[in-house]
Amino acid sequence: MTVRTHHHHNEHQHENRSRVMKLNARSLSLATAVMTGLVYTICVLFIAVTPKAAMAFFSYILHADLTQIARLVTFGSFIAGLLFWTVGTALYAALIAGFYNRLTPR
Repeated sequence: MTVRTHHHHNEHQHENRSRVMKLNARSLSLATAVMTGLVYTICVLFIAVTPKAAMAFFSYILHADLTQIARLVTFGSFIAGLLFWTVGTALYAALIAGFYNRLTPR
């Protein structure tokens, strides 16, 4: 391998490594928002359909007694929560992607 070919090979490896390691903040934010919205909707349906079972389940996974908490799900509370969680997690994902991209070698 000549010096010129070796140099070109190293540039190509660095270029590929940089391309693979960077995150697209917009795509990650959108995917995070969509998935969070789906999970949030399933969670709200679980609470609306079987509130006692939902509170028992969440008590188990959160290590706290939530069984005495009554949760009334309204259309307004659903929309407010959906907006909060999707926008909040999208912003969080964008911050993570930006921070990650700053940490990657150039």
